[in-house]
Amino acid sequence: MSQSSDNGMAALPDCIETPCLRQLYVYWEQQRGEHSFPARRDLDPLDFRSALGHILLIDVLYDPLRFRFRLHGTDLVRRAGYDMTGKMIDELPNPTNRATLIERCRALVETRRPVRIADKRPLGRQLYGYEAVWLPLGENGLTVTMLMAGLVYRDSRAAGSLEGRPGTAA
Repeated sequence: MSQSSDNGMAALPDCIETPCLRQLYVYWEQQRGEHSFPARRDLDPLDFRSALGHILLIDVLYDPLRFRFRLHGTDLVRRAGYDMTGKMIDELPNPTNRATLIERCRALVETRRPVRIADKRPLGRQLYGYEAVWLPLGENGLTVTMLMAGLVYRDSRAAGSLEGRPGTAA
């Protein structure tokens, strides 16, 4: 798994290969202003419409820390074969995906920093490569209350051409 964090958030967009995910990150960065992260109300989905079917919104619930899908994007639902909207992450059918997602969400809540992931995940009996950008959201700029992710599978049209990019097969 390739993971990039923002040790100086200016470098993060350079690591993001998928055009709609890079645009999503740049938009998040603009909306956060002086804060560590923007609030959900600062975001207008029409401003990142190229990524809409690839978006996950996850509510962060405290005491105990748990996570609930607020939105499971239509392209992601179609690929997975199930819709997690309104369900807890604990209900994800694949135990490997479930454990990975819970760990990722916990880390985002703790670090309060965006992260870019390039990895593979099992869906059915196949592994699919993907790139994802995970972005924290919160009402007061201090407490993460929601996580937004854009996730694009490598074989999706939204991934664009990866030919000739470092770390990708032509």
